[in-house]
Amino acid sequence: MAYSVQDAGTHYWYADDAQRERSVAVLEALRTYRAAESAMRSRTQRSMGLGENDLLALRYLLIAKQDGRTTGPKELTAYLGISSASTTVLIDRLERAGQVRREHSPFDRRALILVPTASTDAEIQAALGDVPARMVEVANRLDPAQAKVVVDFLHNMRAAVDEIDAHVDSDAPPSSASSR
Repeated sequence: MAYSVQDAGTHYWYADDAQRERSVAVLEALRTYRAAESAMRSRTQRSMGLGENDLLALRYLLIAKQDGRTTGPKELTAYLGISSASTTVLIDRLERAGQVRREHSPFDRRALILVPTASTDAEIQAALGDVPARMVEVANRLDPAQAKVVVDFLHNMRAAVDEIDAHVDSDAPPSSASSR
């Protein structure tokens, strides 16, 4: 579904000047992309019988494995932003499903690392089909200057969102546990 600047301007509360309309069109396109990506993740989760954090954890572990990095439960906890108890439950569930294995770290036998199984990678690839290749094909159509603009924009948007999250966290009232 294509949005024109005029269509996008009706979705938000911004003023009607031309620069605002362009900005709104960009933000509306970003919103519709995020909705499409979210729908794709939901389809992948359903086809694999996984929850959102399960799929996020598997993607993270697969990328780390591709990069030659090992990942332990603490790192996964920090990445997902969940408690260590929730991480343990998640890892137990993924291990029972044959998606990951716990192994002793080659660097510290007291530490555990999480290893995605070969079938996990194949399952995710099968669930996604040719979507990753089609996404790369679209990105390949950008010339270097366009690619730089897109990358800079997305990095700046992420930074803006991260600042909002930090602001919300710092404005949160102290919990009853911390005021004791």
